[in-house]
Amino acid sequence: MKRWILVAWLLALGVALAGIAGKERLISNGEVVYLRLAPVDPRSLVQGDYMALNFSIANDVRVAHGTSGTSRTPLPREETIVIRRETNHEGRFVRLHHGEPLAAGEMLLRVQNVPSPWSGGNAILVSTNAWFFQEGHADRYAKARFGEFRVDRSGQALLVGMRGEGLEGM
Repeated sequence: MKRWILVAWLLALGVALAGIAGKERLISNGEVVYLRLAPVDPRSLVQGDYMALNFSIANDVRVAHGTSGTSRTPLPREETIVIRRETNHEGRFVRLHHGEPLAAGEMLLRVQNVPSPWSGGNAILVSTNAWFFQEGHADRYAKARFGEFRVDRSGQALLVGMRGEGLEGM
């Protein structure tokens, strides 16, 4: 019995380490993309200080699907979109991806369509829906206008920071 507990523990540890290694690889090798934030800022007393995230690119995805933020129209749980990175590395929505080859300057970005906790409709997430920060730093992050992501070739994105209007660090 102890042997099976040890095997299970080692397997769980191995899975966790593989996940960490994958995220570290994405941070070091991923392309930098900045996505503009859209307004939303509830705070949680239970979880500490954080800002709920909504990216303006989500509105473009909704328009491409012909839905709104309050629509209950079912969307695919996960999908890939095509973005173009501007010279300042800001990502702009181009189209929904249906397997067609990418044009020069285009890249993939994976998004998730989930029920919105605020509007009752659909929320389109890029990587996460919240940015947690140290208690007492709300004023600092209130100036955030962009999320800084690292994105790999398959479109997997990881939020690594927040940026101001001029893309300055927070």
